[in-house]
Order: sequence, then structure tokens, then C-alpha cells
Amino acid sequence: MQIGLRFGVYADLMLLFGLAVYPLHGPRRHPRIRPRGILTTLAGLGLVLSAAAFVAMTAEMAGVPIAGLDRETMRFVLVDTAPGGAFLLRMAALAIGLVLALTIRSEVARWPVAMMAAFALATLAWTGHAAVVEGVWGAIHRLSDAVHLMAAGAWVGAFAMLLGMLASPFDSEAAVADARLALDRFAVAGSVLVALIVATGVINIGMIVGPAALHLLPDTAYGRLLIAKLLLFAAMLAFAGANRWRLVPKFAAAQTPRDIGEVARALRTSILLETGAATIILALVAWLGTLAPPSVA
Repeated sequence: MQIGLRFGVYADLMLLFGLAVYPLHGPRRHPRIRPRGILTTLAGLGLVLSAAAFVAMTAEMAGVPIAGLDRETMRFVLVDTAPGGAFLLRMAALAIGLVLALTIRSEVARWPVAMMAAFALATLAWTGHAAVVEGVWGAIHRLSDAVHLMAAGAWVGAFAMLLGMLASPFDSEAAVADARLALDRFAVAGSVLVALIVATGVINIGMIVGPAALHLLPDTAYGRLLIAKLLLFAAMLAFAGANRWRLVPKFAAAQTPRDIGEVARALRTSILLETGAATIILALVAWLGTLAPPSVA
């Protein structure tokens, strides 16, 4: 249950942040997706999933079933532990984000929602392996983890926006122009996001596993899951490279409705495969957070 709830929280908060921040690197106005209802739903769902995940985590920490949790145990975890403090801050950010999402009247109004979503997403760095180390190195690890989560969230949000655009028929020149603009802008933004994900991922692996224990990865459950995650990420990079250097230029050059439709379908399939890989990676991240990394000590 805990792994499933952790997956739900990660997926929800990443999508919330990614959709809210999309105007930073994509077209300000997306003619085919109305963000208000989606952001409101995601913020509300984030509150529910976060609460359920916290209760499940507390029960596991206490070694009791959820029905056996008492008020004193809940109070202790909420007040006296880093995950409890992070949970309270996350719930506050999501509640504010929900109110802001309900009042959205323009694309500019999405920025406060994006800020609250970024804060909520960053609190997840205090609930995993990054929360273990104290001092300066611990702060560096948590900062790196937060940036990693936000870069990944922006990438996931862009997938959703692009899929929504490519799923609709291109029945006008304006629709084709909108799609070309979105794809062209994401080609640049995607490179920046990938660079951030790779850089912070290397830092996180170095902090959690350490160079001395890398050879132990194939011998542990944590290591095997991490290797699977890295292989899936490599597959995502391959799809992203094919999109940027082959399919996006073909879409830009396509002139007839038939050619535009064929390239759009190929792009949609490629992005769907990327999204599927990203979903599995999130599931692995949720699982990895419950396992102990290998150690030479």
C-alpha cells in the first residue's frame, strides 16, 4: 500500500507542477487544454493522497496496522520528525495551491499555483533517503533532490500538454502552427531539463550509494531497481533524441494534411512510449524509497 500511495503522490505533484509551469517554456496559451479544472483536481487529489501516504508511513514506522495508530504516535511523527514537518508544509502548500487554482482567470495567474506546486514537490526530498544525512552535505543532497524532482515534473507536464495537442485533429493552419511552436520550444527546454535531471541524478546516486558501493548494485534489490530505472531513463533519452532530431523537423517540414497527420501520429506514439517509461520510473522511485541502499560498512 505504501509504495502505491508514494507513487500516487509523486505522479500527482509532478503533473501538477509540470502543467502549472508549462507556460515558462511552452506557448502561453494552449488552445486545446483548459488548465483550471485540471490544476484544481490535481491539487485536491494531492491533499488526499498525501494524507493517506502519511498515515500509511506512520503506521509502518510504528509497526502497527493503520487501525492501530493512536493520537500520540501521530502527534510525535507530525511534530518531532522531518517527514512530519515536510508533510505539514506540503499540505499547506497544496491547500493554498487549490484555492489559487480555483481563482485562475488567466495564464499569468498560474504562476502562484506553480510556486505552491514547486514547494509541495520539494518537500518530498525530506521523506526519502535525502532526509537521512544532516549538515551541509544533507542540505546539498536535499536541494539536488528537489531540483531533480522539479525538472522531472516539468518534463512530465510537457508530455501531457504535447499529447493533448497531438491527439486532436489538425483541422486548421492555426492548429498546425500551435503544435509546431510548442514542439519547437520544448526542443530547447527539454534539453535543459534533461541536463538538470542527469546532473542532479548523478549527485543523488553519489550521495545515496557512494562510489565505494557501486559494485554492490547488482547484488541488492535496491541496486537492481536503480539499474532498471537508469535503463528506462536511457530509453527515454533515445525517444527524446529521435523526436528532436528526426520527427520534429519532419513535422515542421510537412505540408500536406496527410503528411502532417502521419508525423503527428509518430510523434504521439513516441511521446506515449516516453510517458510509459516515465510512469514505470516513478513506480520504481516509489519502491526505491522503501529500500535500504547498498553499503560497504
